[in-house]
Amino acid sequence: MPKPVPASEESAEERSASVAARRTEQIANAAVALFSERGYVPTTIEDISNQIGVGKGLIYRYFKDKQDVLFRALCAVLEKYKKVNVTALVEELGPLDALRRMLAIDCALAEEHAREVTLAYRSTKDLDQEQRLQIMAIETEIVGQLRQCLEACIQEGLMRPLDVRIMGYQFLMFGQTWALKKWALGKEYTLSDYVAEGENLLIAPFLTEAGRRKMTAAGTGPATKGHRAKAR
Repeated sequence: MPKPVPASEESAEERSASVAARRTEQIANAAVALFSERGYVPTTIEDISNQIGVGKGLIYRYFKDKQDVLFRALCAVLEKYKKVNVTALVEELGPLDALRRMLAIDCALAEEHAREVTLAYRSTKDLDQEQRLQIMAIETEIVGQLRQCLEACIQEGLMRPLDVRIMGYQFLMFGQTWALKKWALGKEYTLSDYVAEGENLLIAPFLTEAGRRKMTAAGTGPATKGHRAKAR
């Protein structure tokens, strides 16, 4: 029978894991800032180590190379999208409100991680084929969550039939556009304005009469919310 691990050793392991997680995040954040400012190719591991005041050896303790830093930083952001339990959200809020919540989460994550989202568009080409395939697989899972909400809306008669695969990507890209173009859109729109316009563009035109009644009953119909509606 294996000997139990002493509590003191478990605590040490937990502390070590916590330190590793914090250090990994620190390195990734510094790298993303430099990649965004200088570009991926000109930035070196030495630049990253200088940025956080450590030796290059410490970087290599946690990452295989610069490409690995980029890859894991992009994956870390994409994984945040997957933390939403869509099934539970649909059961709690209903499919239409769950879809609206997913759109809001998508946009909020784009604002919080604007550098990483922008970097993904600029530098995914610098990853190797296997890494790009993994990024694509994670993105496909995220779109799958949006498809789940869209399909539930259609099944309950709240939205008319549409191509949920294409629309899932439209939702994802709408949120990411906030990160890519906030320099222009942020002059006229707040994040909540932008989310409301997303509902006007991606949800309202596809609602059935039952869906419109539900939106109106919630006090969030397309005519009562959004930058353009207020401007009129």
